[in-house]
Amino acid sequence: MEVWNNIVYILVTFAAFVVTILTLRGIIRGKLRRLGGYQKLANIFYGITSLIFTLVILYILGILSLIVSIAAALGIIGVIFGFAFITAWLANAIAGVSLVFDKIIEVGARIEIDGVEGVVTQISLTSTKVLTNDKKLLIIPNSSFRTHPYLIVKESRKTKN
Repeated sequence: MEVWNNIVYILVTFAAFVVTILTLRGIIRGKLRRLGGYQKLANIFYGITSLIFTLVILYILGILSLIVSIAAALGIIGVIFGFAFITAWLANAIAGVSLVFDKIIEVGARIEIDGVEGVVTQISLTSTKVLTNDKKLLIIPNSSFRTHPYLIVKESRKTKN
């Protein structure tokens, strides 16, 4: 008997979903059509309504709590990986800001780091690009300038003034 009740609940929920979608579509087409981007708004409403419908069906079937538990576990794993990756990025970003504000190395300067010599072509937030003597592009994480010794072989024209 419980199976039949679940089927009835699902059918009623589906009917409510269809009525809600049709009503929202009518409201959006009738009232908001003259606004630019009304189709995006319709898609957002459709997505939210579909999500609610799916959650109600999962609740009726009794598997919503399992899915919430799995999603929470995946969220925690995602946060752990996020912290692991952000630390390296943050170290490079802080070093990049330091390089820009200290003006120790500028574009056009000839530097040597880890035995490789070349001309600095670009300094970004997380990395510095150096064109080596054999015309290869070397991308150096900015944190390397804080952890490895480097030599400024020839200053750029900007730093000489």
